[in-house]
Amino acid sequence: MLLLLREWVLLAAGWTAGGRVAGSNLDVITTARLLVRLPRESDRDRFVELFSDGEFMVFYPAVFTAEEASEQFDHMVAVCETVPFGKQPVVELSSGLVVGYTGVDYIDFEGKAWLEWGYRLVPDRRGLGYATEASQALLATAHQTYAGDLLAIIAPENLASQNVAAKLGFTFWKQAPVDGDLRNLYTLTVGAPAP
Repeated sequence: MLLLLREWVLLAAGWTAGGRVAGSNLDVITTARLLVRLPRESDRDRFVELFSDGEFMVFYPAVFTAEEASEQFDHMVAVCETVPFGKQPVVELSSGLVVGYTGVDYIDFEGKAWLEWGYRLVPDRRGLGYATEASQALLATAHQTYAGDLLAIIAPENLASQNVAAKLGFTFWKQAPVDGDLRNLYTLTVGAPAP
């Protein structure tokens, strides 16, 4: 797992497969109701809890063990060190709680490395528009710092997530198997200004 993580971090540092990432100082984004920010070590326990929870991980092939969840958190941090819109905690301003995440991770699909956009919220914060609000805010960073295509992979039965993707500007590309499960694939082209 660590070797794969290092390979992805190196790939991101010299990103050429699907686009270009420029430097950014956008570490904290505040919306009307949310804060989207880089992950911190103090978030580890919360994400281990979330990544190990079946209700939080719905539509994902499996929940993580505590050790796997901790490794997943390390991966989240590593991606954010090279991609300014990597998966980041979504913090509810009214409660101060981390209620989920939004942003990209790397995925190899059909022989191409992609930045795959995702979002996930705790069950009691779904349906409030948080995924759209947080994702729109972080996508602004993507538009400022990246030129290329983003991929969203959504379970066909997850209509709520498909609605969020449409609100974010993703368009349906095709249905295809991803890690053995049939998924709906959506793409969004973003473009950073030339340096």
